[in-house]
Amino acid sequence: MVKILIVEDQSGPLEALEFAVKTIFPAYSTEFHYDTARCCEDAQKMISNRYDLILLDHQMPIRNVGNLEDTDFDSFTRSLRPVGYSLINGIKEQNPQTVVIGTSSLSASELRNHPAPDYVMSKMWNESERDLDRILSEISTK
Repeated sequence: MVKILIVEDQSGPLEALEFAVKTIFPAYSTEFHYDTARCCEDAQKMISNRYDLILLDHQMPIRNVGNLEDTDFDSFTRSLRPVGYSLINGIKEQNPQTVVIGTSSLSASELRNHPAPDYVMSKMWNESERDLDRILSEISTK
């Protein structure tokens, strides 16, 4: 069974990533399971579950902010911190085989001082499926 963790704080991109996993993954593995984390603290706790694949956003709240995205988007936006990619070194220390796919929409120059994911993909509808298929195809030929 392939274990996947999707770390994404916003509902729309999370739905797109979940759809990509559910749509694309069956072509590569008949048995897979995914979990989701909506903030850095939750992701950090879940990393010890030794996932095979982690889709990781960079900008996210430190702690769970509940439905703040729906009730007060400005406050939600102010809660975001550039912390997701700081988890990469810990992920690799616990399980070096874990493939980390970055889903941040920040530019490469904005991310240059942070650990780099193994791959990057879009979290936009349609693009996420295409990108995940490309990455899984590349991984399966290694």
